[in-house]
Amino acid sequence: MKIHKKTIVAASIMMGVVSVLLGGCASDASAESDAEKTLKVTIPGEPMTIDPNKSIETNGAAVIDQTSEGIYRRNANNKIVPGVVEKIVKPTENKTKYTFTIKKNAKWENGKPITSQDFVTSLQRNADPATKSQATTSTEYIKNFKAINNGKMNKSKLGVHAINSRTFYIKLERPVPYIDYEFISYRPLNTAAIKKYGSKYGSNAKMTVANGAYSIKGWTGSNDSFRYVKNPHYWDAKNVKIQNIDVKVVKEDNTAQNLFKSGEVQLTNLSGQYVKANKNNKEETITKNGRNNYIYFNSKRKATANENFRKAISMVIDREALAKKVLQDGSTASTNIVPKDYAKDPTNGKDFVDEVGNLAPTNVTKAKKYWKQAQKEIGKNEVNIDFLVDDTDTEKKVAEYMQSTAEKNLKGVTVSIVSVPHATHVSRDFKTDFDITTVGWGPDYPDAQNFLDGMQSENSINFSKTKDARYDELMAKVNNTSKYTEAQRFEFEKQADRRLMETAAVAPTFQTAQAHLLSSKIGGLKWDTLSGASGQLQYAYWK
Repeated sequence: MKIHKKTIVAASIMMGVVSVLLGGCASDASAESDAEKTLKVTIPGEPMTIDPNKSIETNGAAVIDQTSEGIYRRNANNKIVPGVVEKIVKPTENKTKYTFTIKKNAKWENGKPITSQDFVTSLQRNADPATKSQATTSTEYIKNFKAINNGKMNKSKLGVHAINSRTFYIKLERPVPYIDYEFISYRPLNTAAIKKYGSKYGSNAKMTVANGAYSIKGWTGSNDSFRYVKNPHYWDAKNVKIQNIDVKVVKEDNTAQNLFKSGEVQLTNLSGQYVKANKNNKEETITKNGRNNYIYFNSKRKATANENFRKAISMVIDREALAKKVLQDGSTASTNIVPKDYAKDPTNGKDFVDEVGNLAPTNVTKAKKYWKQAQKEIGKNEVNIDFLVDDTDTEKKVAEYMQSTAEKNLKGVTVSIVSVPHATHVSRDFKTDFDITTVGWGPDYPDAQNFLDGMQSENSINFSKTKDARYDELMAKVNNTSKYTEAQRFEFEKQADRRLMETAAVAPTFQTAQAHLLSSKIGGLKWDTLSGASGQLQYAYWK
């Protein structure tokens, strides 16, 4: 703020001028100080990788959201807007072809332009079976993707083509009504970097080339602290207000809360009792989230492959008690693989979960009967199962609750908790190296298919390796957007959902509420049902 002094003494005029000049310098220094002030945040676990072609877990996604930008992006109000490309495009060829033009000023962190070939490189690499990517659920709609991913066709046949250095098109197998949401995750990869680093791309900061609002510095691939630095070559850099962001992995909520209260961090996640403890704290923000959580059962092991055993486990879970008394973080009971207040009936606007009803009820009496039947079928009166979970407060609480209620109500069942780092947990999930495991899935687009797809026989995130011909048949109809209307697809989704839940292929547990402690000195951050836990830090600013 400039201070202007008026005087009536001539000799004071020069002093007034000096004062004005000094005031101006002070103002500039203050502004510079704000611009260079470091924001300090936490994430709840170590990233496995920050390679957009491979990352499928929340901590890697938290980093990628800050350092990488796709075809489209979400703005400060969480609306879909153009990202790397010039505009939101309308499809041609029966809604299967999308032609994009890259912004002239869209560049990599090294100052070189983002090209059409960088999108071709990224999408072909994602489809290539040699990449061994599990992050394929959003790209499998591209023409020939599945044939290429199954090793039956060369990756050059993928439906993505560079017309010139700035124009490219993507051809889909069929119309996809929610594809604009998916285009957010269609991110370019620096072609030269991929050629240089190969499979090691994204394994640490030095082997990553950013095109987003921030570059990542100091991440070795295993350390628990690193930094985001504003990318001066980002096309919208002028609107990125914070220059540096320090990131620290903090797994314990108590530690996160203490760091926030001491002013050592300005943004952190909370769960459980710490959400309740901060309910009167004006700096706490809670957002209902579309992320749903479940227990998956290994279909390759005798006990957990048994339908009656799965039903017994599911029916002893009091989901209301789990959410309200155990977690106490604003999360709600989940009675379906599809979350509440997420997918709507296109004919009447009613919620998907309301229409199908409670498909995961609590009934201890029935659970005991299912367990007796399971004992006969398994050929054992006692069953010991390992429960694989993250080494975080929330997952430990879920595991301890599950252990208690199963052992109390199903005599002969013993549950051993196996608590491991998030990266290890994800790795073991993909290997189906568990008896039962916790799984959480966050949505990309507002359609029940986003959650139902994962349990199809051949889906890479069907960690249970469950196979059900009737379910696959129904989901094939859901996916056939060329033949069936939106209303027909919704009916098939309900049928598929009922089939999945009646076999207790998964046991829903709770629907997440995101709780954050956010300093009152920080503005610009908003969360909604599709938001990642870390938020979009490029919109943050010091108040």
